[in-house]
Amino acid sequence: MAHRILPLALALGIGCTQTTIPQVPTPSPAVSVRSPHPASTVAPPSPSVAWTPAFSPAAGSWVDEIGSAVSGRDVSVVIGVGHRIVYRYRGATPRILASNEKLLTSMAALDLLGTRFRFRTRAETAADVRHGVVRGDLWLVGGGDPTLTTIDLDALAGNLADAGVRRIMGRVVGDTAAFDRGWWAPGWIRPISRAFVDRPTALRLTGTGSGLEGAAAAAFRDALARVGVEVDGGSATGTAPNGLRPLAVDVSAPLGDLLAHQNHESDNLYAELTTKRLGADPGVSGSTALGARAIHAWAEGYGVDAAVRDGSGLSDQDRTPALGVVTLLLAAQRRPWFPVFDRSLPAGGEGTLAGRLVGVPVRAKTGTLFVRPTSTLSGYVTTRDGQTVTFSVLTHDLPEATALAIEDAVVRAIAGATIG
Repeated sequence: MAHRILPLALALGIGCTQTTIPQVPTPSPAVSVRSPHPASTVAPPSPSVAWTPAFSPAAGSWVDEIGSAVSGRDVSVVIGVGHRIVYRYRGATPRILASNEKLLTSMAALDLLGTRFRFRTRAETAADVRHGVVRGDLWLVGGGDPTLTTIDLDALAGNLADAGVRRIMGRVVGDTAAFDRGWWAPGWIRPISRAFVDRPTALRLTGTGSGLEGAAAAAFRDALARVGVEVDGGSATGTAPNGLRPLAVDVSAPLGDLLAHQNHESDNLYAELTTKRLGADPGVSGSTALGARAIHAWAEGYGVDAAVRDGSGLSDQDRTPALGVVTLLLAAQRRPWFPVFDRSLPAGGEGTLAGRLVGVPVRAKTGTLFVRPTSTLSGYVTTRDGQTVTFSVLTHDLPEATALAIEDAVVRAIAGATIG
């Protein structure tokens, strides 16, 4: 998940501009300031007409195997191929998704942000910059990057020095307002839910826990000193003012790489930061509520009524029918970003599927919620005749061993099937 620094040509007399060329640009006496927000934040159009796959039941021994596994259980199972649903059992019942919610978060992010999207951390100022001197505060503004490290801040500081900055007359200030600092969603149980996710702030260093923006600002000030940039003031936190101009930008790995980690490891922080990013607009702080609303609206564009409260699935109010999950997974196969999404899901024996379904041609997302016993598994299986089949198994209030056995039995039955 390597970061890349985007150097910004520093106009030592007046202003600055951004370039994607990885060399240090030659300072110019007067250049324009351009917003660093990526064009990939513009959402592609959602389907104008809700799409609902037709129900066309299939037959075969695999259907009997699944029926035997789920009979009488509080379970929803839906299986789809192409444009149709070939099996459903209690498929219209809204169910707690647990970490299967990350599937919706991932697909919405790929659709709305694009595969080339990268989180950005920016060094900015509202002060005059003359002869290598920033005559005021330098702001460190986060964009929700879950992978930001002190090494990245060292590179960002080096980029400023290479561009000609040699002194900051003010402080280094960590912005606290790009996202709200909320650490809760409806359906979370304090403090249990918080134990499974760090505070999702826009500016944070990996492994720092609390004291997020302040720790990042202090680390950046130290990084500047190491590359010979003098800072007159200390480090602080605050709400970034309007009119900031970018001096340097650090970008994360592409969204697809981040989703691969998120979905293989079921990383709640990655999902919650992505959700807040989905809820952020110029001039509007990203929040869990706004991001959840964006995911809901995205799913609605595909004809799915999903109750979304967060992006990670920690909320027991995240509820979507298995039919809705499969509808979205089928629709994803028709989107240009599907290969990226597919690769983000662990295969049998990988990530959260470690020790499960080894050797079975499956890519799927697990989900577990202990407070309200829930176990889920949704994704894609390749049948023995080479068809890619979409499935969702959502269980409720079953012993974990029983739930996992049902999920695995469904996947194995599909993998051994020939579906006409």
